[in-house]
Amino acid sequence: MFDSKLWRYIFLTAILEIIIIIVSAIIIIAFYPAISIYVVIGAIAIIVIYLCFSYYIYKPVVKHQKIDPQDEIIGQTGVAITDLSPRGQVKIRSRVWSARGTSKIIISGTKIKVIQMDGIQLLVEAIQE
Repeated sequence: MFDSKLWRYIFLTAILEIIIIIVSAIIIIAFYPAISIYVVIGAIAIIVIYLCFSYYIYKPVVKHQKIDPQDEIIGQTGVAITDLSPRGQVKIRSRVWSARGTSKIIISGTKIKVIQMDGIQLLVEAIQE
């Protein structure tokens, strides 16, 4: 669903907004006693309803912004750690992946490019230098 870091920011933002609203209401009541407490409670209720409603509005927007790891890794370059004949291991952005070569044997230390991702295994080809 949502990334745990994103949830943290959503909740922190909502809590901060509610704290600001409550402090504002206390200041209004303290300096303007002629305003009824029910007006302030009504305003707070409307804002809380708005926050709940905005959660359901922004939830699909944030959900569609997630980057698929497959889209992120395809096209990246790295280095073959072991010989790929046809399977082996490659290192891309300091992560080690299980991979298989497209055709011939790829020797350890050769620069590679990711062509496709099949589950957790990468299909790679050697980069011609």
